[in-house]
Amino acid sequence: LIKKWGEYRKAGGQRPVPTDLFSSVELVQDPEGELVESTRSPGENNVGVLAWRCTMATPEYPEGRDVVLIANDVTFQAGSFGVAEDIVFQKASEYARARGLPRIHIACNSGARVGLAEELKAYVKAKWTDSEDPSKGFDFLYLEEEDYKRFDEGTVVAEEATVDGRKVFAIESIIGEGLKSTAGGIGVENLQGSGLIAGETSRAYNEVFTLSYVTGRSVGIGAYLNRLGQRVIQMVNGPM
Repeated sequence: LIKKWGEYRKAGGQRPVPTDLFSSVELVQDPEGELVESTRSPGENNVGVLAWRCTMATPEYPEGRDVVLIANDVTFQAGSFGVAEDIVFQKASEYARARGLPRIHIACNSGARVGLAEELKAYVKAKWTDSEDPSKGFDFLYLEEEDYKRFDEGTVVAEEATVDGRKVFAIESIIGEGLKSTAGGIGVENLQGSGLIAGETSRAYNEVFTLSYVTGRSVGIGAYLNRLGQRVIQMVNGPM
């Protein structure tokens, strides 16, 4: 903006340079889940996508023109998209569409979040096909009986089996219901959210100007969102 105004004045423009070239207000979810204008200190977010309504005073619009800026926070779970991130992204894009504002996406992410039920990892064991030679593979994964009972119903789907004469529980699937590490989704839920924001970006393409500025690696749904927009500015060290 400073450069633009300098070029304007150098070319003979008579308008005075505004004192406030740029201002912004963050768009934060309220308790009802709607985006509202708010001010908070950096680092107070608990979601890996942030949004702002920015006002820029340019020589063409000295009174200021608004844009909606959506950005990944790569310091929060590697910038991955979970359910909470998808909702903020969708609502911020919807906010831009409703007001006819350009939508800018600062992209640096690791795609849809695929997590693990961390609480289970320490207890999962393998029934080796040949205990003397693990390279031959395993028959199934299991939990010891006492470990199986540590977790609430719905955490693991398993059936009784025997290992060296002991009753164990062979794992059929890990649901992770009720675990802290799976709160907000770790797989299918996040992929559903990816579909949500891809559809929203397609609608925004038809209604407002959409641009992605790729500042770092952008993966999966993150890369796809860039391709769905009207324009992409990609840094050399920002692979998609």
